[in-house]
Amino acid sequence: MSHQLIKETTQRAEEYFSCAQEELFKPEEDVVNYMVCKCAYRAAYNYLTVYLLNNKVEVHATESLENIVEECKKINPVFNELHLDLLYHPLDEDVWMDLETARKFMDLAEQTKELIESIKP
Repeated sequence: MSHQLIKETTQRAEEYFSCAQEELFKPEEDVVNYMVCKCAYRAAYNYLTVYLLNNKVEVHATESLENIVEECKKINPVFNELHLDLLYHPLDEDVWMDLETARKFMDLAEQTKELIESIKP
């Protein structure tokens, strides 16, 4: 796999993670919950994609998060401990997300990031 693609995907993951974090640092009444959820989802997706790319698994842009997690599990059973079910359903802009949901999404993105960092080669 291209080192440049891995670098770009890692950078995107970090940017999405930071975006979600920064949004949650705002006063509660100013937080855009949908933005937190969307950025946290994309961060987790990109972190897992980086893991697969580092393991020479091709990932298509249309691949579902659920399929990406399943591919990660095939490589390393430690991914069985990662429960991202909440993130498996596509986000719909018409759905109202509350702060609790936003925090759950962020927690899942953080768990994903920490797992990926703990198993780096």
